[in-house]
Amino acid sequence: MINYVVCPECGYKLFKLGDGSNAEILCPKCKLKLQIEIKDSKIIIQKVLSDKA
Repeated sequence: MINYVVCPECGYKLFKLGDGSNAEILCPKCKLKLQIEIKDSKIIIQKVLSDKA
């Protein structure tokens, strides 16, 4: 199954992924860095904290 993934902050459609996918992306609209995983038809989206100290 193919799933469309949108940014949880701004709603921008990022891309489509299939089951078992794992990706890290920077949203081109709001610049939020996201870690996206699709496992057993569940979509997990996590914000990635920047490494700035």
